[in-house]
Amino acid sequence: MSEYQKENKILFNRKKLRRSRVRAMNYDIPNFIYEHTAQDLTSRLDEINREFKSILILTKNKNFISSKSLTKKIKDPLIVSPISLSNKKAIMIEDEEYLPFQENSFDLILSDLMLHASNNLKSSLEKIHALLKPDGLMLCSMFGSETLRELRSCLLAAEEQFKEKVYPRIHPFTDIRTAGDILQSSGFKLCVADDTTIKVPTKDVYQLVKLIRSMGENNYLNIDKPNISRSIWNKTSELMKDVTPTEDGVMSTFQILTLTGWKYHADQPKPLKPGSAKISLADFFDK
Repeated sequence: MSEYQKENKILFNRKKLRRSRVRAMNYDIPNFIYEHTAQDLTSRLDEINREFKSILILTKNKNFISSKSLTKKIKDPLIVSPISLSNKKAIMIEDEEYLPFQENSFDLILSDLMLHASNNLKSSLEKIHALLKPDGLMLCSMFGSETLRELRSCLLAAEEQFKEKVYPRIHPFTDIRTAGDILQSSGFKLCVADDTTIKVPTKDVYQLVKLIRSMGENNYLNIDKPNISRSIWNKTSELMKDVTPTEDGVMSTFQILTLTGWKYHADQPKPLKPGSAKISLADFFDK
């Protein structure tokens, strides 16, 4: 745990987060990250031979539900978002940490790039678990610890050249091992945690920041800090081009964690008991 986290009990300022998300509605730019997570969650659903009747989707991607393959797999989902979406059926809530639904209400819950903003991931997963019916499924995508690693290091190095004191600017995202452990400790069964790394090219650091802001992901850490000056941004852009050389600008890492978990049901597959295997691995090796 960092010194910052020790001094601040609440990591993310929910009011700042809310303002960031509201400002994001002013942006309308192509977003490869949103496209990837929507397609990935859809493909995972395609692999499951199951009809889901009561579905909750948590997303701030206005195009998430537009996928034809997704609409074939799920029908009449309840869409909940912290921002206004074009979908008429979507419900806008101020804070997804407080979902106004009864327990045991949904067969399927999809959470698309939302949970990394939780101040208590375990508590958020436990609440989702409670909302699921027995044998219900949760599929969740969230940013992982490798996200924006280039921007984090370059921005820190640039600020050190101009300021006596530097501040945390990039969120401390959860690593995949911790996320998997928390998923299992939150009550889910048949848990799977995996990750995908996406390399996103932008013309410069300013275009990257625009992409970040379009997702409502600009800094909402619970700490007072000065704004970043133009000179620091210019230096950051120079450093980014040095460490991530591309023909057209800079390259940034976005790590997407995907968590899959089921709510317990007596008919679910159970792991074999130790010693119950009928075939020995020794039979496959030369004696």
